[in-house]
Amino acid sequence: MSYAVYNTRGFILGSGPSGEASKLYSIYTEDFGLVRAKAQSVRLLQSKLRYNLEDYSFSAVSLVKGREVWRLTGAENLSQRSNDLLIRARTLNLIRRLVQGEEKNEDLFDALLLLESDAAGATAPSEALILSHALSALGYLDLAALEGKSERERILAINKALKETQL
Repeated sequence: MSYAVYNTRGFILGSGPSGEASKLYSIYTEDFGLVRAKAQSVRLLQSKLRYNLEDYSFSAVSLVKGREVWRLTGAENLSQRSNDLLIRARTLNLIRRLVQGEEKNEDLFDALLLLESDAAGATAPSEALILSHALSALGYLDLAALEGKSERERILAINKALKETQL
């Protein structure tokens, strides 16, 4: 029996050990939303996937839908990593907490792509800008109401929205 292999881009939100040498990854993908996928034997030194699946990186992944869990069969790191890792980690950890279940959300993925936008040498977008777009895509914040507001007012609106999530 052959399985369909799905190729998509995604952000590695985090990972944890699974068994002796495997890992379970949380990936926010372009085509499927939040996916939890298992990579077999990725913690072994000879694994070719381990360097392409770092936490908080942006990767092109190959996934196979199993009976109970997605399986990672391939990955290629696309991350530029030229922006601040702290901003990337805080943003992606927040997304991991706010998003539940598999559901495609193009607006949220586009907001997360702002983390990669400084690759051409332009100035990196601020954390407040990235978070306001992400929270707007999730329905916690009205982006139109923040139009023309200062950075401080944007941060206050983000903090209020996060407080209302009760997480």
